[in-house]
Amino acid sequence: MIKTEETVTIALDSRLPEMPDFVSGIRRAPRRESALSPEDKVTAIKNALRYIPKEHHGVMAKEFAEELKTRGRIYGYRFRPEGKLYGKPIDEYVGKCTEAKAFQVMIDNNLDFDVALYPYELVTYGETGQIFQNWMQYRLIKKYLEVMTGEQTLVLLSGHPLGLFRSHKLAPRVVICNGLFVGLYDNPQAFNRAAAMGVSNYGQMTAGGWMYIGPQGIVHGTFNTLLNAGRLVLGVPKDSDLAGKLFVTRAWRDERRPRQSGGNRGRSQLNC
Repeated sequence: MIKTEETVTIALDSRLPEMPDFVSGIRRAPRRESALSPEDKVTAIKNALRYIPKEHHGVMAKEFAEELKTRGRIYGYRFRPEGKLYGKPIDEYVGKCTEAKAFQVMIDNNLDFDVALYPYELVTYGETGQIFQNWMQYRLIKKYLEVMTGEQTLVLLSGHPLGLFRSHKLAPRVVICNGLFVGLYDNPQAFNRAAAMGVSNYGQMTAGGWMYIGPQGIVHGTFNTLLNAGRLVLGVPKDSDLAGKLFVTRAWRDERRPRQSGGNRGRSQLNC
């Protein structure tokens, strides 16, 4: 059980980082559409500014407005660490417990230029599967993980850290909730609006959960599923394989409903 007393909240450093250089040849996400109203755009900028020390709001409001105009999302590029990100050996990370260091390895692996689909936009795979919404969240969560003990739990809502809560050593170290919508708003238009406003994040299966290990994860899981189905349905011996068997599948979706780009059942609040 997560206990609300003794909650730890952390802020970004007061110093504004320099804009990092972009490495040429790295894939970039296309401009995202959102159809925000003028009021929505103001809310989106305010939501991004909640991470920024007040003395820098003037500068960053202009940068965020430009990103929203040109990229369709606010990524906070200024807050991306300089250079290449990758999963380093666990002992090279700062942390008070092994789990916290391991999470940092996982996050950086998901953002590796050789792993991520659009690393500068924090998209690991699947065109929209983001680790976090923006680079401010990356920096904040890293700070949380560096101080988290083995008896605390970090709670995230679509990439936004709600704080460190006192918990039990056998409790989860991190609880993550991504992209939840009630059924009436479970559609691409509502999701794109919420994502552009900075209140929802589509984590796919393993991007927002920091667990992506490349295509080998999907291949391994699919292979074992089919193999065991063959053993169960076709009577394939445990010391044999599926050689000579034909597997046929097809994609199916309900044509009465639009394709879903993000969201499951749940609730999302658009105005923070």
